[in-house]
Amino acid sequence: MKKYQVILVGVDGSKNAKEAVNKALELAKYSDAKLVLASVIKPYVSVGFGGPGLEVDSNSDDQMTNEERKHREEMLQKYAKEASQAGVTAETVVVTGSPKEELAKNLAQQYQADLIIVGATGLNRVEQVMIGSTASYVVRASKRDTLVVTSQA
Repeated sequence: MKKYQVILVGVDGSKNAKEAVNKALELAKYSDAKLVLASVIKPYVSVGFGGPGLEVDSNSDDQMTNEERKHREEMLQKYAKEASQAGVTAETVVVTGSPKEELAKNLAQQYQADLIIVGATGLNRVEQVMIGSTASYVVRASKRDTLVVTSQA
């Protein structure tokens, strides 16, 4: 089996993402690889309704993004601690953008990942019916080995 050096894991808080982290930990221990735990926040877009005298507060979008970023950072730190306890070096990163693009291209290149691991489906209900659009895109668009992990239950 090929031994990887850098494993990029997409984490969104879903059950499948947790399974992806577990699988990444196994492979990282086997390969003595570094783990990059990444979470990508889709940008919030306000839709304003109104007319004269009614304003859309763009600060609320920033506040929502900041709260989501804090939540994701805490989640990733928990996984990084698990990795450390298992003897695996882990780095965390939270970015805003398209999860598909960030995982398949930008983050994979930035961290020189030679394996990308994602959950089969994310938190989105529509994605839970079939393989998630993010996972499907990463498999098609990435130039790196990709592993799609399903939930055990």
